[in-house]
Amino acid sequence: MIKKRNLDPSLVQWIMTQTGLGPGIGEIFYVAPASSSTSQFRTQLQSMGVRDERIYTLPSLAYADMVAYRNDVMLVAPGAYAETAELAWSKAFCHLIGLGGNNSQAGDYSEASVALYTETANVASTLTVTGQYSQFHNLAIENNYSDADNLTAVTINIYGTTWKNVGFHGHMAATQNTTAAAASLYIAGNGMYPLIEDCQIGQDVWGTRSGANSGVMRFSASTGRPNGATIRNCKFLSRSITASCALVAVPAAQCIGRSWLFENCHFSNFYDETTLLTQVFYTVTGTQKFTIQLKNCSATGYNEWQTGNFDVVVADMPITGQGGGLMRAPTAQVGS
Repeated sequence: MIKKRNLDPSLVQWIMTQTGLGPGIGEIFYVAPASSSTSQFRTQLQSMGVRDERIYTLPSLAYADMVAYRNDVMLVAPGAYAETAELAWSKAFCHLIGLGGNNSQAGDYSEASVALYTETANVASTLTVTGQYSQFHNLAIENNYSDADNLTAVTINIYGTTWKNVGFHGHMAATQNTTAAAASLYIAGNGMYPLIEDCQIGQDVWGTRSGANSGVMRFSASTGRPNGATIRNCKFLSRSITASCALVAVPAAQCIGRSWLFENCHFSNFYDETTLLTQVFYTVTGTQKFTIQLKNCSATGYNEWQTGNFDVVVADMPITGQGGGLMRAPTAQVGS
């Protein structure tokens, strides 16, 4: 930790601009790899007056010293950070910003900008967030172990979190790809009204999914009905030739609540020349109607937005009511 009073005012201003927290930011914590020919970030921090013992080697170590309800901020220098256990982020109003810039969400940890990952068995979720109003910016979070217990990169299980320029990457290993419950992002029962912007959810490079009715985003609790999300300018990516692989899985009627807005998002499955998968959204009967609302979204590699025709998924493109912008259930198939 370096005391806020000792920070360059321009750094304080930058953090406030990134997070929208204003003058109420707490203490600052740094994470950086050991200095080497390919990483001079620790050396650079030291040249700014940060003592070496104040620069942590893993996000989990810095997180242990953060204080809830203070708007503490962890600044993570470019590097690949291997965690061997779930990082349980339970402290409210604590935030993480990667220092690799806004294009840090696409690559894996072998070509990392800022990447938090695990290659350890039985790590169900690399990062699980139960601290309300926490923010995460400019990094990739990954779960890569061939085990049916390694289910997701991130679990959101609290209200009011913010995610900007984040990559959520699961399905990176063989057993994960055959496991229906595996995903890249879990929305648990208390995952109310997250703001997810300019993010990549899933990936189409490292594994071929085959779990029936699975999704790269999964509503993971059987109860709770989390509500009120805004998911904007995001890419949902998959690689599969299994027709029943969806991109968003809603496997139980009580696992999703009202008003999940997907705005200007693209849903893509990388597939062979002849295979179109069945549906982007897998939902079940009994789910609240008009729950998933698509505004100016697109999809490729799928035959329909949804096949159940339960009126759970509604869209304003390209079929709209005569009043303009009135959403209807997109039940028609794509043309040949």
